[in-house]
Amino acid sequence: MLILGRADLEAVLEPRELIDALSQAFIDHAAGRSLVPPRATVPVTDDGVLMLMPAAAPADDGLALGTKLVTFYADNQARGAPTIHSTYILMDGGTGRPLALLDGAFLTGLRTGAASALAARHLARKDARALLCFGAGVQAGFQLLCLTAELRIDHVVVIGRDPERARRFADSWRERLRLPVTVASDPHAAVADADVITCATTAATPLFDGRRLKPGAHVDAVGAFQSTVREVDGETVRRARVVVDQPGTIDNAGDIALAIKEGVVTRAHVVGDLATLVSGAVAGRTRPDEITLFKSEGFALEDIVAARLAYVRAAARGLGRVVDLAC
Repeated sequence: MLILGRADLEAVLEPRELIDALSQAFIDHAAGRSLVPPRATVPVTDDGVLMLMPAAAPADDGLALGTKLVTFYADNQARGAPTIHSTYILMDGGTGRPLALLDGAFLTGLRTGAASALAARHLARKDARALLCFGAGVQAGFQLLCLTAELRIDHVVVIGRDPERARRFADSWRERLRLPVTVASDPHAAVADADVITCATTAATPLFDGRRLKPGAHVDAVGAFQSTVREVDGETVRRARVVVDQPGTIDNAGDIALAIKEGVVTRAHVVGDLATLVSGAVAGRTRPDEITLFKSEGFALEDIVAARLAYVRAAARGLGRVVDLAC
């Protein structure tokens, strides 16, 4: 088995290549060539759960099989430990043989950003230049990395709860992206001016007023994954052409579920998911002035595609550490 840590994944996974790999994977999924069961959740303690995200998908040499193991312990911050731990196990789908054990945190962050970029390929305006980022944490960085790899963004504005953290985040990503990255001086004006808005926060209530969105804006929301919390309000959902990463997101993510519960929209307002969007079964952006929304909860197909790509690239370059499980 090949062990791949964060440094190995950083060395072999390139955003644009992963975006393209996800595109083909969702086309295959639309054609019924992959299997992605619902996420399984196992309560462990009063504050902790184990989540399993399995998938099987086509690979160049047959079939890829794998599952992500995620633990979420709400009280871990008080224990001095991360709230989320994540590991991915990749296997040969033809034999069941374990192939690799990968760091799940980096894998999840990059595939989430890449899925957003893939959605933006179909939903954002081709002339989108101004990117507004709600959030100044790790996932917000992955969103910037992938969205700027796909879109011709020429400047980024950041909004964060902690002004000093937002400033450090902007300074870091200005250097990394080699683009102007600034902290918003007027959040309301930043929303009104943005061509693309990405939301990668732990917020429980809407981050902005959907009435402020300009015609043609694209909104990307990845932070909320529970049915009772949301980053975007019902007005944003109502005004937008809505696509989700997978059908279950409609019920699992509060951004959509609460808008339906409040009677702002019906389930039919969601026009499709990434598979139907990328395969062409449903249209992406239909008008220059159309507001679009992509809501992502996280989909196991994205994990296995990223894990398989990392494994193939790392094995070819001799990266990682090989262990013999039989010893």
